Amino acid sequence: MMDIFLVAIGGAIGAAGRYLIGLLVVNTNSPLPLGALLVNLVGSFLLGFTVSLSINDQWLLGTGVLGGFTTFSTFSVEAAALYKKSMSLFIVYVLLTILGSMLLFSLAFSL
Repeated sequence: MMDIFLVAIGGAIGAAGRYLIGLLVVNTNSPLPLGALLVNLVGSFLLGFTVSLSINDQWLLGTGVLGGFTTFSTFSVEAAALYKKSMSLFIVYVLLTILGSMLLFSLAFSL
């Protein structure tokens, strides 16, 4: 039962952080959705670092905070919107998100 509580608290913290970053980058003139890209890249790096610490119970940080912070659903919606708008922007966004997230996770994990 405590695990569920930790995931819920962490998720609230992570989601609030994601929302705040979205507010900070909403007024950029970038053709890419920088808010979702930024939280997914930073979240992947932080998750890689967290996993590398071999913490026994990662419910609060890994599943909670970073699960609430990163967002696959927003990535999917924004990728679909870019697909309709511009194939080249769609490809850049998808590759940056997926490859960048994997690279940053691996980098942080190896620290």
